Amino acid sequence: MSTEQNIEIPSEIPVMTLREVVLFPKAMMPLKIFEPRYREMLEDSLQGNRMFAIVAERENIVQGETCEEPPFEVGTIGLVRVSKKHEDGTSFVLLQGLERVKINSIVREEPYRMIQVKPWPTRVDEQAEGVRDELSTELQRNHDLGGGVTEQMLEYLNPLDDDVSFVDLTIFSICEDYFRKQAMLEVQSLAKRGRMIIDDLILENKRLSLLREALGNPDDDQSDRN
Repeated sequence: MSTEQNIEIPSEIPVMTLREVVLFPKAMMPLKIFEPRYREMLEDSLQGNRMFAIVAERENIVQGETCEEPPFEVGTIGLVRVSKKHEDGTSFVLLQGLERVKINSIVREEPYRMIQVKPWPTRVDEQAEGVRDELSTELQRNHDLGGGVTEQMLEYLNPLDDDVSFVDLTIFSICEDYFRKQAMLEVQSLAKRGRMIIDDLILENKRLSLLREALGNPDDDQSDRN
């Protein structure tokens, strides 16, 4: 299978199964590689296609499940953009997300985990129309209310041409609850995924606005939104 950048994605790929770590396509993720199994995985990846997957580890264990570090079903394949090996054998890696995938099966566990995957593409339909504009509005509002959206985030996100990347990188940048982030990663519909992060921002912006009022600094445009 191929990504939009025409990079061929293999059907079997090494994976890091990590707690509370969710990677989105196009996002850049710094990693410290220190476990022996992942050092070997990285060396093999660098000698090959420079790709491996990031999948979050489930904390809930299904009855009868024997798999250690049970993965969620959906993760993201990434491409190693930077790899710097240190004298102690550890490495700094900058991984860029390429494509969502769904795990079909775990192929092997040794010397590191290999998984069989299939594409998990985003569906863009008519319902996605207007999602970007509404999301942009709530991002700016969050910034104006003194929320977690920074000027640097807006400068990074706003120029993006692709609506899918805009939504995905917004989620990656501002969603701090990794269960929620994983849930959004698994959603294939752009409209639904965008709606999820918009709803989260609306709730947060309402909280910030009420806080401003309580502190005697009412939101200037509050009356326009009621």
